[in-house]
Amino acid sequence: MKCCRYLMMLVMLLPLTLLQAAQPLRVGLHLSAPWSFFNAQGEPDGYEYRLVSRIFAEAGYQVQYEFHSYSRLLKQFADKKLDCASPVAIPVAGASYTESYLPFQDVAISRQDAGLTVNSLHDLRDKRIAAYQQAQQVLGADFAQAVSTAAYLELAERELQLELLFSDRVQLVVGEQRVLLYLAAKLAPHISLTIHPIFAAKSYPAACWQPEHTAAFNRGLAQLAQNGALTAILQWPAPAATVGTK
Repeated sequence: MKCCRYLMMLVMLLPLTLLQAAQPLRVGLHLSAPWSFFNAQGEPDGYEYRLVSRIFAEAGYQVQYEFHSYSRLLKQFADKKLDCASPVAIPVAGASYTESYLPFQDVAISRQDAGLTVNSLHDLRDKRIAAYQQAQQVLGADFAQAVSTAAYLELAERELQLELLFSDRVQLVVGEQRVLLYLAAKLAPHISLTIHPIFAAKSYPAACWQPEHTAAFNRGLAQLAQNGALTAILQWPAPAATVGTK
């Protein structure tokens, strides 16, 4: 009995930070191949997952990873059901943001045989377009204005967006270039695509509620950049579709 009381006293004397460290971080990632996804063996993989998991592992954290659609990822994070989330491309009040580290290139893509010319946002008007969730918030007011006269919808399922394109039910799909080409190569490698690079490339950060988690992430990110591991992870090979640029 005395032994039990003694152990309880020791636990009470432990610093709160040590007790917190015993709890795994809950980190949410956007379920979007090839950035973060489950491979054929059912294991988490992808550019982003490899990078984030390495940073937290080398910082000494135990992490429980969750993959979500983007809208759900943001809601889970905003509701504080996650300690950290990535990427977080819109402001969340009270969150602490890491350095931007994910090099995203949003593009519009069309079927090459459609012969579309899309050189600017203006050319999106009156088109049939599918995009990812929160695209209007992420891509800004000019994009939102351009698609206000389009037959425009946002879908969580990237595969469905591409299926609509392949079946000519939409003319354009707007999304991150690596994601779209990765999935197109798997779903319909026989269909040639045209990339319309009408958006500026942009890097996005992760966000955490606790500044110490953000600081640890930034330290790990800087170390990987310095030793060349960051470049190596982001160059991890993925299949590509047959594409042109127009």
